[in-house]
Amino acid sequence: MIVALMFGIFVLFLAFGVPIAFAMGLSAVAVLLVDGGVPLLVLPQRFFSSLDSFPLLAIPLYVFAGNLMNYGGVTNAIVGFSRSLIGHVRGGLGQVNIMTSVLFSGISGSASADVAAVGGMMLPAMKKEGYKPQWSVVITAASAILGPIIPPSLLMVVYGAMTGLSIGTLFLAGIVPGLFLAAIMMLLVYFKADEIGAPRHERARFKDIVAIFFKALPALVMPVIIVGGIQSGLFTPTEAGVVAVVYGLCFGWITHRLDFRKTYHFAFRSVVTSSSILIILGSAALFSWIIAREGVPALLAAWLSSVTSEPMIVLALIVLSLIVVGMFVETISALILVVPILTPIAQSFGFDMIHFSIVVIVAILLGSLTPPVALIILMGCKIAEVDYMKTMRPLAPFFAVLVLGLLCIMYFPSITLGLPSFFGALN
Repeated sequence: MIVALMFGIFVLFLAFGVPIAFAMGLSAVAVLLVDGGVPLLVLPQRFFSSLDSFPLLAIPLYVFAGNLMNYGGVTNAIVGFSRSLIGHVRGGLGQVNIMTSVLFSGISGSASADVAAVGGMMLPAMKKEGYKPQWSVVITAASAILGPIIPPSLLMVVYGAMTGLSIGTLFLAGIVPGLFLAAIMMLLVYFKADEIGAPRHERARFKDIVAIFFKALPALVMPVIIVGGIQSGLFTPTEAGVVAVVYGLCFGWITHRLDFRKTYHFAFRSVVTSSSILIILGSAALFSWIIAREGVPALLAAWLSSVTSEPMIVLALIVLSLIVVGMFVETISALILVVPILTPIAQSFGFDMIHFSIVVIVAILLGSLTPPVALIILMGCKIAEVDYMKTMRPLAPFFAVLVLGLLCIMYFPSITLGLPSFFGALN
């Protein structure tokens, strides 16, 4: 009853437009007041102890580094490099859009940042070349989910901090699934090129590709430095954030795109963004503590065991639930909300936790593309000034291939675990 009351209050707060961090925290406070069996002094202790984590220091660092690199002109260079490589392929700028998201994911680590940065450049360009705007929005939004899958990823940093899993191993585990999803989306664009309205471009000359490659090299090198440094033992994921910030600062100053005022502006903006994430984490700690205290994960595990003893069916049920959660709740908030509930269930059914984490992240991201809410699609529509309802038809084939991709990731763990196993990152 306590948990049911807490969820009821939580949903009521959301319905009134209360930010999710305060909705979780206030609903936890409310049920403890009703229960009366726990001193309220426990609340600040639980809140702040959940944030006393060294890996969480990586969040503001990665956000800051992404802001620095994006302003430094890297996005322009990435778009140009992608266009020189595959702009001539059937699907033209649609293919470039997806490849740009793949490369940009090494900087942003966030789906919303990908939509804002890549969409801000690609959507006007695609409109100018005659692409149907609703298709352009869907391509941009669908490829944006690659940002939190291909490292470095804010979602993986949060997941690792909450569960104790190696963030470096999570980074490695996300590379192949991210590239796999990008490949099937590019294949879809190839076959849908005529419907999208994609013109063909001439193949770029080799010397032009080389010249543009060197312009984009700073962006291409950063994820290699981060993942390579972590796996080689040179630094921890948190220290890698420091390296990324120093790298971004040096790049901005060398290219004369940054000065003290702009650096301060990006630092301040990064602190605000990171603070909102940490407030959500603290509130979620109260929320999840009450859920665990009432034994909900054990009850859910017992219920799932009574429904079926087949782990893969259980995994499918979990994925369906995550897609529904992702429809209504922003991705980081959704992850923070569900991980404390799902981790004990996954352990009870014997799932590999690294594989399970990637499945959870992809499922939540897929939820952000799922109608009727489709948060990432809404962002793209706002940028391109496109009617949201017009995107439903082009979204259907993209959603279908992404569901197919998620099923492959679910039922073929080697897609996720192959690279970490190759580098000896699995225990």
